[in-house]
Amino acid sequence: MDDVPAITRRSLLAGTAATAFLAAGTTPPARAATSALTLPTPPADGIGRGQVFDNSIPDRSVYAGLVQFVWGASSLAQPAGAVPSAYMPAFRDFDKTHTLAWYQANHPDWVVYLADRSTPAWEFGNTTYVPIDFQNPDVRTYYWNAFIQPKIDAGYPIIALDNVGTFNGFLSVGHWQGSTWIQQYSGDRVDTAWSSAVLDWLSYVSGRLHGLGIGLAANITWNGSVVLSDMLEAVGLVDVYVDEQGFTVHRPGNYNDAAWLSKYNFTRQIAAQTLHFAINQTTEATLATATQAQLDWAVANYLLYREQKSMMTLCGLGEYHVWVDCPQLHTNIGAPSDAPVHDASGAYTRAYQRGLTLVNPSSTATAVVSLPSGTWTDLHGATVSGQLSLPPNSGSVLAH
Repeated sequence: MDDVPAITRRSLLAGTAATAFLAAGTTPPARAATSALTLPTPPADGIGRGQVFDNSIPDRSVYAGLVQFVWGASSLAQPAGAVPSAYMPAFRDFDKTHTLAWYQANHPDWVVYLADRSTPAWEFGNTTYVPIDFQNPDVRTYYWNAFIQPKIDAGYPIIALDNVGTFNGFLSVGHWQGSTWIQQYSGDRVDTAWSSAVLDWLSYVSGRLHGLGIGLAANITWNGSVVLSDMLEAVGLVDVYVDEQGFTVHRPGNYNDAAWLSKYNFTRQIAAQTLHFAINQTTEATLATATQAQLDWAVANYLLYREQKSMMTLCGLGEYHVWVDCPQLHTNIGAPSDAPVHDASGAYTRAYQRGLTLVNPSSTATAVVSLPSGTWTDLHGATVSGQLSLPPNSGSVLAH
């Protein structure tokens, strides 16, 4: 689970194209029936939550009753209600003993290279796990038998694929077949040959899994290279959509302006029908040192877009594997009582049974929101009535 630098070409984050697409009522393709699958069941109110890896949590009972989904569970021994998933990278060989030298000696035609035809298309510069040609039927058979089937045999109800990019983020181009170069992709990030191959791979994996009563989760990257129709189709092929970017993007600047609007519109579009786990990493090393503004931003955005299938977590930058918690994640202002509203101030608001969530996505303008009558209390105990001033790129949750 790593970040890929965003680019601007055909960028959804430009805002207008994505907004128009969503406004037209486009929805993800219908997924296969999942009634027989064991999937997370988030609560109707409060905050549905997930855990990112659990291998450094000695006593998993700490999240009993709080967590509905474990991404990359190291053990099936989970508290009641927490559904585990088995982690593996989507496009790489997960066997560390299969080095590039091993591949060149045993399966040279399985390695995917860059345009120079000699450098493997390493993901994130990580040279431990070799990128393999997931279009190759022999690779698919190997991947299934080596990684997926053992986890099914162990009893995992969900397989979790990491770093699924519908854009060609690592500039894969092709492979060698003996002395013949086989070009599969253009090497551009926005590449229909790549996205078609990825969607076919997801369809293959999900189809086989569903036939066995097993679910599929995938960390599907959202960034500036995403083509909306590809993203919608990919999300429609999985049972749990993991969104590692969340609304914090795990970098100093949150989503804002047109970038925020594109992400928000997309998230609202899928919220009612897709199990969605958003990972919000703050810019601090630990959640304990995160700013009040960062915590409020993540929770306010979640409550703005949420439906019952929505889950989230908050953590420090890369603070995976351990259990982290904060009072904001226990926020419960009831169930939504209305759909989100774009306020005249420029902010977005949503009424709940016992409160209100507010988000100002502007990078420059303060939004002054007129509140319903009464006295309201924010997540930190401060009271407000009449109006609330939201600084640029901020959020707030109010209870009454």
